Amino acid sequence: MRDETLVQAMHDVLKAVRMLKQRPTTSVPVGALGVLAAIRNHERAGPVHMKDLATEHALDPSTISRAVAMLVRSGLVARVADPADGRASTLHLTDKGGNVLDNAQQQYESRLTTALRDWTPQEIADFSAALRRFANDLINSSTLEAAQ
Repeated sequence: MRDETLVQAMHDVLKAVRMLKQRPTTSVPVGALGVLAAIRNHERAGPVHMKDLATEHALDPSTISRAVAMLVRSGLVARVADPADGRASTLHLTDKGGNVLDNAQQQYESRLTTALRDWTPQEIADFSAALRRFANDLINSSTLEAAQ
């Protein structure tokens, strides 16, 4: 399939996302905010290990390790010895980390609200559903290609 319009639309979306990320919302790098969000999401289900974050977010373990080390130094994340495996540690957001993440998410939500101010609730719901489907299908097709 070769659709120049779709490819250009993807470039436009990626440009918009880069621009959104370039506006500093906190002193924490954007990539580290993603790690904070991932830790919070995982904490709700149970212990969080760095290797799980790397696997689930398709990131190199060294990338996660560097981000986590910076977050620990900044007091945003705490490492705690894993009671099930003394060689491993689990990650937990500190109160400070939760506050930083909440503030950043509020700022992103505010920007999205402004950008979508002329959209109807149905248009937003349809767009959200289509975007999730696209992301899932793209991830699944990449996983299939990697397995072949």
